[in-house]
Amino acid sequence: MASTAIRILVIRFSSMGDVILTSPVVRALHVLLDGEVEVHVLTKKQFAAAVTGLEGVHRVWTMDRTTAEVEADLQAQGFHYVVDLQANARSAFVKRALRKGEGRTLDLTVDKRSLDKIWLVRTGVDRLRGQHVVERYLDTLRPFGNALAALAEAGDNGALRLPVGLAEQSVEKAGAPAQREAVLALGAAHAGKAIPEDHWQVILQGLVDAGHRVRLIGGADEAELGERLVRAQGDGAPVHNGAGYMDWTETFENMARADVLIAGDTGAMHAGAALAVPMVVVWGCTSPALGMGPWRAHPKTVELQPEGPERRRPCSRLGDRCRHKTLCIQRVSPERILAAALSLLS
Repeated sequence: MASTAIRILVIRFSSMGDVILTSPVVRALHVLLDGEVEVHVLTKKQFAAAVTGLEGVHRVWTMDRTTAEVEADLQAQGFHYVVDLQANARSAFVKRALRKGEGRTLDLTVDKRSLDKIWLVRTGVDRLRGQHVVERYLDTLRPFGNALAALAEAGDNGALRLPVGLAEQSVEKAGAPAQREAVLALGAAHAGKAIPEDHWQVILQGLVDAGHRVRLIGGADEAELGERLVRAQGDGAPVHNGAGYMDWTETFENMARADVLIAGDTGAMHAGAALAVPMVVVWGCTSPALGMGPWRAHPKTVELQPEGPERRRPCSRLGDRCRHKTLCIQRVSPERILAAALSLLS
């Protein structure tokens, strides 16, 4: 007997943080649509950990380099709807291919409000009016109803989530030692969002001096930085470098056990929000005004903005450019970051 389920494909490729931000959309689709719903997700293979096993996800489709790798398989699924949260040429290729597949596919595409973001960067005039990207994602479902209201009615606050099993670890912490643990997310896609090495040295030393354990996380690009920071502490220091040695699932598990996470405007920040870990979020050349701040984060989360007379921000949408002589993120002193972290650890 043929399945009567409504089949929906959600598309998001770009980064780990962007994929994590789609989790409320998956749950909203189940709440908004009557009957059996199958939500499939298409993403890049390296980001699949954020959605594999996620509540409400029926199947995850992955690609390495091009969407052509999976288009034939997707065509055979008979999707009724495509929710395009990527909205670029690559996702357009997928939608075009699915129109030639089994059944009839209707497209719902996010309004990225790119012009409003460019306007904010270039003029300082904020037309986004505080709208978060998660709200833009959920607005994409408007033909089905008010997604945020429907989630609230179902007792769901629309928070970010990661696959089942990770969130529970953040509250269990069974047998945790007297020492508390800070996780430091070293990496960032662009220099304008990366906390400088000399800042990390001060922060790390302060945490160790206060008697806390520290775990460093990041990708292969941060492995050497992590090793330098560990060596500077000397043998026997309660510092572990996981940067470059853990996949995303292992990274999430370590974050879930943390008592505090220190991160910039990165995927780690969004993962920390999904895991309800208290955070110190350090802003640089980007700004929460772009709609990418920590969504429904732990209530004790602290966000630190650059200090000084050079106040015009954001400098760029992605953190790849700074309009000031000194990178904005360098104007968040390590002492401020350390003080905020120690306060959360106390």
